[in-house]
Amino acid sequence: MLAENAVHSAWVGAPDAVDASVQAFPEFLAGIPIWQLVFFVVLGLVSLLYGLKLFKGMVVIYAAMGGVVVGGAVAVRFGAPGPFGSVVGAVVLAALAWPLLKVAVSVLGGIAGGLLGAMCALWLNDPVYILIAGIVGGVLGFILGFVVFRGVIVFTTAVLGALLVVLGMVGLVMAAPSAREAVIAGIHAHRHWLPVLVGVPAVIGAVFQTVQTRKESEKKE
Repeated sequence: MLAENAVHSAWVGAPDAVDASVQAFPEFLAGIPIWQLVFFVVLGLVSLLYGLKLFKGMVVIYAAMGGVVVGGAVAVRFGAPGPFGSVVGAVVLAALAWPLLKVAVSVLGGIAGGLLGAMCALWLNDPVYILIAGIVGGVLGFILGFVVFRGVIVFTTAVLGALLVVLGMVGLVMAAPSAREAVIAGIHAHRHWLPVLVGVPAVIGAVFQTVQTRKESEKKE
């Protein structure tokens, strides 16, 4: 009974948490250091254009980035220093990603699918639909990672790469004091355009990766 109540409470409160996260995101982006934003753009471009070719390294890097977030959050939750938790989390997840590559690709596919689904649901302007679309996209991305391994690598590296490039570029523009408030207001007013900003370069990157890989295969033959 307690477990059922906990699940019910989490589900009821989830839409509010999603809406609060969407509302607070522009301010969060504005607080990211410039060097991290530049890193996002560079890593995003490499992932977007050469994700399939360098997928092992990209999976490890993305796993380490996830470890930074998860490890830092867990450390703070239990009263430990956040930076210490971030370092430990990055090392642990990066070390696990290499031998468990297929599982790591499926997890990243779930993350990419969940993010893409949630972004597309921004057009509906309802936190419940955003949550449901994110869950459905995440489950599909995770399952397909075990079925269409190569295709999910292209999809994941293209989507996450495009997202990093967009976030990095927007964050760099926001670094200018004169543009910060205008950009934040624009994001709040036109947040439903995010899937277009991410989706267009993601499609271009996925096509580029596929064509490039096919040409290399033909040369070897």
